[in-house]
Amino acid sequence: MSEETQARKCIVLGNGRTLKDFDFKKIDTETVGMCLAYREWERIDWYPDYYVCVDHVVLKSNSADILKMIQGEKCKGGYLLSDSILEFCPELKENKKVLFLEDFKRQRGNPFNYLTEWDCGSCAVMFAVILGFNDIDIMGIDCKYIELLPETKTLNDGTLKITRTPDENPNYFIDDYQRKGDIYNKPNLERVHMPSWEHIVFILTGYTRINNIMMNVNVWTTDEVEGLSKFFSKYDLKNYFVVDI
Repeated sequence: MSEETQARKCIVLGNGRTLKDFDFKKIDTETVGMCLAYREWERIDWYPDYYVCVDHVVLKSNSADILKMIQGEKCKGGYLLSDSILEFCPELKENKKVLFLEDFKRQRGNPFNYLTEWDCGSCAVMFAVILGFNDIDIMGIDCKYIELLPETKTLNDGTLKITRTPDENPNYFIDDYQRKGDIYNKPNLERVHMPSWEHIVFILTGYTRINNIMMNVNVWTTDEVEGLSKFFSKYDLKNYFVVDI
């Protein structure tokens, strides 16, 4: 990023295993978090500034918890959700801090308007750009999954249900990220996640050039995890608080 460009920095926090034992309270910049990580945030009494969940299945299965978080004003900046949650929480339609993916997709000139493939992580990064952040660090988006855990069963519609809270969940930074009764989509890394990142990077490249936005996006992970290094510069997560990029 050039010295002439004023940097506005944030961290986009995924929920991958690389963030196990990460000290969120040491973060001194704005943050975007997502999905079921609120279970850990509640436990440690720390919340990100912004929250993203655009997964229809997760929103349906966990709408009561998400509504409670929003009504408690835990994330001071705001929320990006799918409007599918309005079926269960219609009161969110009037909440000024709640924005909806589908509204963004209808807005001409909004990069979300060009989306054909997405997931919560890629939408979180695009949301950060919409919010005006141009220096973005990505953590915990590992793109590394065991597709079917022993504690899951496949439902008739193809979604998965947690039958017992895992003692150890290799996919996430806390073992009870998914709990008994949760319903979720199969990760489908190669069919869903990686194509969504390819699509998001393509859109953002055009959007930032057209609007003359200087972007600096880095992924922080571990040696054994490739993560999103196909798309962004990769750095060692254990050095995050001692390295200035």
